[in-house]
Amino acid sequence: MSTLEKTIDILNTLPENQIEIIYNYVQFLNSQQVGTEPKSEETISEIFRNLVGALPDSGKTLEQYREERIKERYEITD
Repeated sequence: MSTLEKTIDILNTLPENQIEIIYNYVQFLNSQQVGTEPKSEETISEIFRNLVGALPDSGKTLEQYREERIKERYEITD
């Protein structure tokens, strides 16, 4: 008998509220698993190069962009 089958047999004897606690714990353990997705081989420079040019250059400085965003967010309109 496998460990899973033994565990299922024990779970069948427990009340629902205890099974829910065990289920939540198993979900937590599952979320802690290290992903096996292949890591990207792109370097930071390549990623940055892909991002540059995604937005057109309007010639504004960072401060101008910041002021514009603050006005958009907090400007009082009539």
